[in-house]
Amino acid sequence: MKKILVSSLALLFITALAMPASAFVLVFGEIDKDKNIYVDQNVEVEKYFTIDVTVGPVVGTFAAEADAVVNQDNFGNSACENCAEKVATIDLSVLSNVGVTNVNQAVGNMNNQGNVVAVGVDFQGPPSDGGGPPAAEGDGFANSQAMTSQVTGLALYPVSGTDQGRLILSPPGYAQLIDEDGNVVTTITWPGIGVWPAPNTINSAGILFRDAVIQSSVNENLGITNVNQAAGQMNNQANVSAIAACLNGAVAIAEADLGQATALSYVYESDTNKTASITSSVLLNKGVTFVNQTSGNMANQANNLSLAVALHP
Repeated sequence: MKKILVSSLALLFITALAMPASAFVLVFGEIDKDKNIYVDQNVEVEKYFTIDVTVGPVVGTFAAEADAVVNQDNFGNSACENCAEKVATIDLSVLSNVGVTNVNQAVGNMNNQGNVVAVGVDFQGPPSDGGGPPAAEGDGFANSQAMTSQVTGLALYPVSGTDQGRLILSPPGYAQLIDEDGNVVTTITWPGIGVWPAPNTINSAGILFRDAVIQSSVNENLGITNVNQAAGQMNNQANVSAIAACLNGAVAIAEADLGQATALSYVYESDTNKTASITSSVLLNKGVTFVNQTSGNMANQANNLSLAVALHP
């Protein structure tokens, strides 16, 4: 029996040498661990994009373009008033007009008011006298851009690569127009925009009333009607319309930009009563109607319209 056991063990040993080694170990234990994690993360995002637009077999036969740009800055002003009552009233006015109607009214101080309308229309039709060949068929573009900037209490200025200790809103840069072969056609550069604090200051006391009133007005107009009214101080008001229409077009592109900023200004008022009212007004108009009204101070008000229309018969 002992010889058989020794022989068996020897046989198992020899077999084990001929086989690959393997093992399975199951371990149980308790681990105490202290861990400190510090994360310092910087994220940079860069975006590059290319826009290719291809329109129809015929491009650029007709075109209509309208651009309207308004910049209004109000800074570094001072108004000191006592018992300075003011009323701005539009009563039974701006009625049944046709076409483009612009109205600005202000009884306050240092107000910026503007109405800007740009209209571009392209239409290729038969001659008015009925003779000659008809208009050629084709595709066209309608492009309109309306841009308005209103800033109160800050002076904006262009800067180069250095800020000289002042705040830069946007860094200098450039844009390149590249054709389909990858060649640079046009390079557009722009400066950075810097800011210089230039606050406005208003001191008002003992003002019994300051009223801005529009009553039974701006009704039944047809077309474009713009109205601004201000009884306060240092207000920016603007109505901007850019309309482009191509009556034999294929593409219409419209862009509207509006930037408004009010900062670092001061208003000290006591015993001051203000009213802004619109009664029985701005009724039954057709087209585009803009109205701005304020009896306060240092307000930015803007109506910004960009409309492009392309009709293909």
